[in-house]
Amino acid sequence: MIARDRIVIGASAGGIIALKQLVANLPADLHAAIFISLHMVERGEMLLPQILEAAGPLRCSMAAEGMPIEDGHIYIAPPDFHLVLSPETIHLSHGPKEGLQRPSINVMFRSAAATFGDRVTGVLLTGMLDDGAAGLWEILQCGGATVVQDPEEAAYRSMPESAIRSLNVQYILRLQEIAPLLMRLSMGERRPTKIDPPLLPAVPSLSGPPLTRQACPECGGVMRLEDRGTLMEYTCHVGHRLGLQSMICDKTDVVERSMWKVLSQSEELIELLQNSQVDADPAHRATLQAEIAARLHDMATIRAVLERPGTVRRATSRPR
Repeated sequence: MIARDRIVIGASAGGIIALKQLVANLPADLHAAIFISLHMVERGEMLLPQILEAAGPLRCSMAAEGMPIEDGHIYIAPPDFHLVLSPETIHLSHGPKEGLQRPSINVMFRSAAATFGDRVTGVLLTGMLDDGAAGLWEILQCGGATVVQDPEEAAYRSMPESAIRSLNVQYILRLQEIAPLLMRLSMGERRPTKIDPPLLPAVPSLSGPPLTRQACPECGGVMRLEDRGTLMEYTCHVGHRLGLQSMICDKTDVVERSMWKVLSQSEELIELLQNSQVDADPAHRATLQAEIAARLHDMATIRAVLERPGTVRRATSRPR
């Protein structure tokens, strides 16, 4: 059996606690390299390498451009950069966000699959929405192994459940069971990588799957709908990619932001209408007052919509 000595791990909300528990159970003599993409705020927390190194026996570093890959080492994607793998070194990309994220789990998983093929084990832990599901599909297509944290144990079950629904998962395990599996999978025949992929994620072609009626919520470009097995992934021409749940979430945010802008502009318009009453004749003043009353009614309606606890907003909200 081929040694699966390239392990890629993705996590989001609740991920730090899950990662600490996972790396604590890994052996010091693990003959594999581990790469982690955790959704973090831009230019945010930089202490994760120290946290994970203190939790377990393996060395841990924030990934840097051109860093060589070594067994027994954990590499973490820095905030606001995708982690991209080549056969011998790590590369960082500030390319388009995927699944609303940079670093994107899907980008790292896809890169690992293209570079290392059946040497890869992909692990998806706790998190919101659906990042990682399409990446696991890519790993499976290239002969790698796919693992997700049991949703019943995960702090946030959306990411594991999205992957399970896509039928791209070979192992559904609790955290304490994942480390022994990774150790077993890393044993076997070790051979060099023969694949020489591009170093950075490819920009989607202008030709391909049919165009949809959806505009990219990130840049406004027209999107194509691509199948990843049973998954759907929306892709725009500059490279933004979103799974169905991420697409719904981002569209919901766009609509909400637009409504707040309408509310703000309406308040300013009412102030202008009120100021214009000063020099107006009685007939015009009555017209202005009627217009102000109508605008106030519209504003009350918009505010009521924004402040209600909508089902879609609750289901797609992301921890800030």
